[in-house]
Amino acid sequence: MKLAVNYSTALAALLRQGVVQTDLIKCPEWDNLVDAGKALGAVTVHFEIAIGNGSLKKLDFELIGRMLATTDTPHLNTHLSAAPGMQANFKADQKRLPKAWARDLKTLRKAFPGVDIVCENLPYVPFLPHLELSAQPELISNFLNDADAGFILDISHARITAANLGWDPHETIARLPMARLRELHVTGIRRYAGLLTDHFELQEEDWPWMDWAHRQISTGAWHHPRVVAFEYGGVGEIFAWRTQKEHLRAQLPRLYALFGQSPQA
Repeated sequence: MKLAVNYSTALAALLRQGVVQTDLIKCPEWDNLVDAGKALGAVTVHFEIAIGNGSLKKLDFELIGRMLATTDTPHLNTHLSAAPGMQANFKADQKRLPKAWARDLKTLRKAFPGVDIVCENLPYVPFLPHLELSAQPELISNFLNDADAGFILDISHARITAANLGWDPHETIARLPMARLRELHVTGIRRYAGLLTDHFELQEEDWPWMDWAHRQISTGAWHHPRVVAFEYGGVGEIFAWRTQKEHLRAQLPRLYALFGQSPQA
């Protein structure tokens, strides 16, 4: 198990100073950021790939192949999405979406033979109603079991989905295919513009979730993931404003102790 952290200039400064530790630098599929990450250590790429929504035709397959070949990325990630207009309570869509996922997965496996492909749960939020269908735990579990594919659990996505649908978050995660876990994503959650939003620093109420996830892994209740990614920090207008060096300095040692390759505890 290795701890990955989103690349940011704040993280880069702390790593150069030697005051924090991580096993992997997590980058999007951008050449400039991957190069900057490689100057700091091993890089894992998290791709902006979605299946089930018709977006595969827009992918740069050459770029993906090059990133897989030139970084320490352990698998090819996808996001389990749905086409706009799909409805969670519509039986035809409940059958149609797994078929769309399967077609897209077949395309990726053909393009990247021998590469392990893993699928991440997206959050259901009210302004993207079609994602209620793709966030259904049983739909995800049945598909990944049938497809023999790995799973990325984003804990914050599952918690946001549960909150928006009135579900218990622990029970929601228990309904997901945790025996297929290959990667785990963790972030803090806060209300922003009236909505539960992730990719913040860990709040006090988030830490029990980190300890709980560690227990699930260490006791064998969940499959042992290859990577645990702290998806805090980044570059650009979406992430830079909520990236603070002091939060990384305070929180990374504690996370590395839980999830790092050479954990301190």
